[in-house]
Amino acid sequence: MIPFIFYVFLRFYRLFLRIKIIQEYPIKSINTPIIYAFWHESILFLPFVYLGNNLNVLISTHKDGKLASDVIRYFKMGTIGGSVNRNPKKAFLEMLRLIKNKGCDIGITPDGPKGPRRKAKLGVLELAYFSGYPIVPIAFRPSNAWRLNSWDRFAIPKPFSVVTFIYKEPIFIKSKDDIAGKVAELESKLNDA
Repeated sequence: MIPFIFYVFLRFYRLFLRIKIIQEYPIKSINTPIIYAFWHESILFLPFVYLGNNLNVLISTHKDGKLASDVIRYFKMGTIGGSVNRNPKKAFLEMLRLIKNKGCDIGITPDGPKGPRRKAKLGVLELAYFSGYPIVPIAFRPSNAWRLNSWDRFAIPKPFSVVTFIYKEPIFIKSKDDIAGKVAELESKLNDA
């Protein structure tokens, strides 16, 4: 019952927030599956701003990840179990299968699951290269939030605050040589809020 209670609580709490979505690039004009990248600290209210209809999110198989996975399913979204530290190859191949064969969008926290905070790992860029699909960074800006004393400084927007999610311009990875160079661009777009 805990995941369902948490889901209901999020639905209720969302009523006390003003959520704004800004598209710097029209998402509907991308006629392919999309790899969405967002910092770990911003995941709490992302299900309310997803603009597609077929998202699968990479989540750690750790105990906290299991709870998050169960909650996300109530939002009619799928999950992929794994991370840099737990079953990375299996998770990567599953994401590649879902995006290439099923046409699913993929959601990834490039600094998760353990940080360092706001430092992107290469996995999301490698997925873009091997799949041929773009990364769309989603920047996050709460006007007022509590910050947990955790590695990611997890954000809990305060009631009646404005929470802005900014869909940035897509990043395309055309060759393996692009991967390392695009890390800074991804971090810059995610931090540009």
